[in-house]
Amino acid sequence: MKENDPPQIGAMPLYTHLDRIERGLAAQGIGPHDPIRPEQLFALDQWHYHGTDAIAAAGRALGLGPRSRVLDIGAGVGGPARFLAHTTGCHVTALELQPELHAVGVDLTRRSGLADRVTHLCGDALVEPLHDAGFDAVVSFLAIVHIPDRPRLFARLARALRHGGACYVEDLCQHRPFAPADWEDARRIVYANSLTSQAAYAEDVKAAGFCDVTVTDLTPDWAPFAAERLAAWRQNRAAYATVHGDGAYRAQELFYSVIARLYDSGSLGGVRLVARRP
Repeated sequence: MKENDPPQIGAMPLYTHLDRIERGLAAQGIGPHDPIRPEQLFALDQWHYHGTDAIAAAGRALGLGPRSRVLDIGAGVGGPARFLAHTTGCHVTALELQPELHAVGVDLTRRSGLADRVTHLCGDALVEPLHDAGFDAVVSFLAIVHIPDRPRLFARLARALRHGGACYVEDLCQHRPFAPADWEDARRIVYANSLTSQAAYAEDVKAAGFCDVTVTDLTPDWAPFAAERLAAWRQNRAAYATVHGDGAYRAQELFYSVIARLYDSGSLGGVRLVARRP
């Protein structure tokens, strides 16, 4: 990529070396075409803070059950979608922009026996057709920051929810202005397209027609988590690289180190927003 070229989300370090999932499964004795118990994926397919604990908390907050229809925005390889479907019995539509991540997600869901409860869609959340009032809940974990037109997205999500349906989002935000070099890292390494203050984020949600918007500042939890994650990652380099490859280690080390530094600068923050469609 040239200096002035726009960043490409597929080059984001977290989204490269996708063979690390199959390598991790192989270390458990699971071949590339073998069935998988959903629990065997939990350490491999949850790419957000606090793993399945965070997704379980979302499921409880939303009151999800077997009759619930859930839309996951920026579903990645489908980890949260599979966890929710497996633990609550709900049906999840997992919408992911990147074809490579989508294809991995489809394969893992099929092999996990969850294809009847997780439907994968490959498309852009700003234009993908969504049925009006087609969902009881929308979830998104560390993905909306990548989407360039957040007001338009939330207007679409409000229409996609039934009346009384809820939206549950955990995402990155800006705590204070970034230094130029830090902003460049946020743009190119984190692929931040809509990184704003928590207040501006909440205003976009309200302007889309949502009510009962609650905002939780997750920075006091996420900042030390990111620092501890980076330290543990570096300490575990040899063991991880042996299983997943040194390229996969180095890519995630770059991502984790940039994230930790941006938190340490005081510019990066984390936020949870929960809102309801009237």
